[in-house]
Amino acid sequence: MVSVKSADYKAPGGKLVRVRLKEENGVIESVRISGDFFLVPEEDLSKLEKILEDVPLREAEVRLAIDRFFSATRAQGLGVSADDFVNALLSAKEEAVDA
Repeated sequence: MVSVKSADYKAPGGKLVRVRLKEENGVIESVRISGDFFLVPEEDLSKLEKILEDVPLREAEVRLAIDRFFSATRAQGLGVSADDFVNALLSAKEEAVDA
């Protein structure tokens, strides 16, 4: 069964990371990340979303995918870190939204 999950996560610096994802059997089907942070280059945000598809929604796997993304792309979060993306996704794991 597909469930829609959502979270608004405030990074320690005050920036908002908003996550909306579809998950089935504990695996991310799709994800949209938005908020008031900046990712440079900006177009890499869609790459991060794509990399997270088919990743189990568990801390180790999510952290590995995000760390690989930042290593491979050399993207930089302004006001947010890789940990903030991990925490936002894991926060969404706990929240179910009616699909």
